[in-house]
Amino acid sequence: MSRGGWYVLGLEDATWPERGLFFVAMAAMLSLAAVGFLRPALLSDALNGAFDWVLTYFGWWFILLGFILLVLVLCVTFSRYGRLRIGGPDAEPEFDTFSWLSMVFTVGFGASILIWGVGEPVSIFQNPPPKPYPVEGASLKSLSLAFMFVHEVFPGLAMWYLPVALAFGIVVYTEGVGEYKISSMLTGIVPADDYPGFHWTVDLAAIVASIGGIATTLGFSSQTMAAILGGVFGLDAAVLTYGIFALIGGVFLVDVWLGLRKGIRNAARATMVFIGLAMALLVVVGPTLFMFELGLDATGVWLNNMVRMMLYTDPTASGNWAANWTGFWWAWWAAWSIFVGSFVARVSKGRTIREMFAVLVLAPTALTWIQHLLVGGWVLAPGYVGPVGDALAANGIPAAIARALSVTPYGSVLAVLFVVVIAGYIVTSLDSAVFMISAITLGDEDPNARNRAWWGALLAFFGVVSLELESFAAIQSLSPLLALPFTVFLLAIVYAAYVAARDYAREADGVDVEPGSLLSEQSRSADTAASDDD
Repeated sequence: MSRGGWYVLGLEDATWPERGLFFVAMAAMLSLAAVGFLRPALLSDALNGAFDWVLTYFGWWFILLGFILLVLVLCVTFSRYGRLRIGGPDAEPEFDTFSWLSMVFTVGFGASILIWGVGEPVSIFQNPPPKPYPVEGASLKSLSLAFMFVHEVFPGLAMWYLPVALAFGIVVYTEGVGEYKISSMLTGIVPADDYPGFHWTVDLAAIVASIGGIATTLGFSSQTMAAILGGVFGLDAAVLTYGIFALIGGVFLVDVWLGLRKGIRNAARATMVFIGLAMALLVVVGPTLFMFELGLDATGVWLNNMVRMMLYTDPTASGNWAANWTGFWWAWWAAWSIFVGSFVARVSKGRTIREMFAVLVLAPTALTWIQHLLVGGWVLAPGYVGPVGDALAANGIPAAIARALSVTPYGSVLAVLFVVVIAGYIVTSLDSAVFMISAITLGDEDPNARNRAWWGALLAFFGVVSLELESFAAIQSLSPLLALPFTVFLLAIVYAAYVAARDYAREADGVDVEPGSLLSEQSRSADTAASDDD
């Protein structure tokens, strides 16, 4: 290919392994998308079958891995390593606190707060865990909402994003390993020069898992927008949703050219404003008293029984209830952890590990708790749970959301806000995802707009393809299926981050660094370079 062709793809300065990474990942995902577009029934059946197999046999692994990662993250954050500053002791924050929080929140949680905030509590209420329930004495509605808190408030927030964010921030920024890749986090324990094929495979697995995670959310979002536009407004939902995706695509391309500071940051800030408006309107027009009373009761169930619910598997019962819920959620978090964690590290330079814990865990915990309390209480309220549950059982979560809006006073106004919020989530998630996927591909902290645009087109195509799939369940299969191979690397990444943090802390304390460590390797490389210059 001529240099002009590489330029169009944004690969003119890429190495041959990086170009191979781009083409292999792109070809694999385009093949999957093409099957979904041409043979949606075939892809739906295949994805649903793979989903059942992964969660049946590996649901326990996701649950166990989540618990291990949570313990490790808490130990690092509240030990002396929590004072380490991403980028080094002299690094300055690049973004103000509101912009920082906005980017982390809108990128890290997507439209799942609205979609699963309706879908999960009602689904669990209709199909609860096998008796005896994991929490005795709790009402089924409170238990349903409490499981939602476990899965998307805490400990879910601390288990998956933060390990990758810590590892990326410590190894890539604070220690300065050079290449901006997921595999760079393993440099201290698996040298890239000795095992280049292994590092290339890690980056490929990271890209594929990231695409699976964002494609899942795009699929949820596109089907939900179609259901709202058709169910609430009686519009030709499919055609209009394609139009909305075209508009989102245009906004996305503008954001790509504007870059991180003007594009992603401003889209995230605007989305946060619309989230606040939607929740405020829901408080006014919804079953307000019931929302707050149920939310507080469910909060008590959640806080009193968090560990029990987090590790609940009930192996003596028939079926795979826990794997299909907790296992699925942890798999989704795992798929998203790669690009969200690395993106959080990117926008957190100049912040300490404890500050990053606050903005990635503590603040989002409060925000997601409030939103799920309101949304869950709304759809579980008397007069709502019946029609919403019927729509859910008949046509899935998107239809349930549309039904909830249609039976709510001023539901059409709320529906407009929901569509705007979902569109905002799509733009910010798509922006950040392609930013990090492109960065991983090229090993560049600020990847060029041309390469990002190609990855954005691929992900947008996945969102459109999802409209052709016959069932909503097929979309949710992508995360656990594509995240499973990458879970093997997560523990290694956390260990590598610990090694780097330990070496950095020892150097700061004036203690000699062990031979063979990351810092000693860097010092030796620096000495070699200096000798060559001489």
